[in-house]
Amino acid sequence: MTADEPLDFGEDPFERTFGQLRGPIHWPSLTEDETRNRLRELDEWVNDLVRRFALEPRVIPSCWAQHPALVEILSALRDHERADYADTASPTAAMDFLRALHDAQLFLADQVSKTQCSVAGHRDDLVASWTTTKPIG
Repeated sequence: MTADEPLDFGEDPFERTFGQLRGPIHWPSLTEDETRNRLRELDEWVNDLVRRFALEPRVIPSCWAQHPALVEILSALRDHERADYADTASPTAAMDFLRALHDAQLFLADQVSKTQCSVAGHRDDLVASWTTTKPIG
């Protein structure tokens, strides 16, 4: 090592911590291909979450990926978990995640109750007809 070379202390702690975190996904902005790729990433995490916490289909039905609201809620929860378990997270952050999981379950169950999706089958979201008309102006 020469005097001109920077000291190397191994992995950069900033990169180790923040390199693993991305900003939240704005799902409506994604292309179809981007959405498909991001859903594949999210699917593995959702399956693991359902197993870890024995979540019922009334909270997360198997057709969750077909419901934009469920996708956005679950994506936000995954981001919350990633931040709560980052190397720089507070020792109490795990409890923050559990609180967020509790809140997310309420949001998810409310959304699922609108479609009545269950283990018996999928039902499409009911979209207000006025949202499919031409914009004002």
